[in-house]
Amino acid sequence: MSKRDKLVKFLLKPPLWVCAVCWALGIVALGGSITLYFLGLGLKLWALPVHIVALVFCILSIYAVLTIIGVPERAKDKPRVQRFFKSYSTRAFVYAAGSIAFNICYVVFGIIIANLEKSAWLGVLVGYHLFLILPRVEVLVTAKFRGKNSGISEEKRGVRAYANCGLMLIMLAVAIVPVIKMTIDDENSYNYFVSAIVYVTTIAAYTFTKLGIAIYNFKKSHKQNNLALIAVKNASFADALISLFTLQAMMLKELHPENNAAALAAKLNPAIGVLISLVIFALGLHMLVNGHKKLKALDAAEQAIERANATAGDLAEQSQRQSEEQPQAGDPPQAEVVEYTDGEPPQSDGADEPDASEQTTVGACADGEND
Repeated sequence: MSKRDKLVKFLLKPPLWVCAVCWALGIVALGGSITLYFLGLGLKLWALPVHIVALVFCILSIYAVLTIIGVPERAKDKPRVQRFFKSYSTRAFVYAAGSIAFNICYVVFGIIIANLEKSAWLGVLVGYHLFLILPRVEVLVTAKFRGKNSGISEEKRGVRAYANCGLMLIMLAVAIVPVIKMTIDDENSYNYFVSAIVYVTTIAAYTFTKLGIAIYNFKKSHKQNNLALIAVKNASFADALISLFTLQAMMLKELHPENNAAALAAKLNPAIGVLISLVIFALGLHMLVNGHKKLKALDAAEQAIERANATAGDLAEQSQRQSEEQPQAGDPPQAEVVEYTDGEPPQSDGADEPDASEQTTVGACADGEND
């Protein structure tokens, strides 16, 4: 058994003592996190690792309960679960669906809070997340569902999703312009339920992790011959770039409000914002143009195949017709039918017929031979 198989077996059904350790550490970490909040220390920067450890061990404790009752062991034999772990593209589309669900929740929550707080900044962020949903939805719907029952090939659906995603990224590049403008005008306001340092540190860790994963998947997806997969990862890469810009703007605004930081923000925010918008626009334009070129190539290839099939069908029909017209090997030869214009055979002029003396001589010879 390989190391990977041993690891999978351990994760599917870990020993009972491992589950007990996870439960004990989860209880201790959760108790420590709650105690820090009661002592008024939960918002300190050094308390952040305690909260993270508590969250991690709580999740592990829940998973340990699931392994005890055998949920992962039963789920591993399901075809969809096996396809999820074996297929990179399947995992990518599942993660894309999760991102869509998260963005929808953010949009709904943001609309409610923006109306309650009368915040134009939150309204702009809601609009940005709404445009962020469109590329992923378009790829999933077009590549997996639209035209599936009408006989359109999976490759052609993927190319069409790739081109449409490029158009959506162009729209996203335009949609983030209000976000950049309000950031430059210092109209981006944040209200935190924790201290600014804790919040910015958490967002920074999340953003850099997200950017690293997006770059890795961006490079990996471009090695695959699947344009729908590339489109999904391009959308994630654009999302990570915008998150990097918002993190920069947040750090310059909250962590160093001195005059030199304000001057630095006045230079960096417009430059980085415009640069990121242009990169996303160029990426979307490349996808749109390249996708339409591939669609035309696929259409031309399909038409060539149809013409070749039609030509082959005509040749087969002609060959069958000729075989039906030719006589078979066992058939008797057909007598030649001669038609005369006046209904009677032509009269001989006697030149080719033997005369009476010749006929007598021939008959005599024949009688002599018989004797």
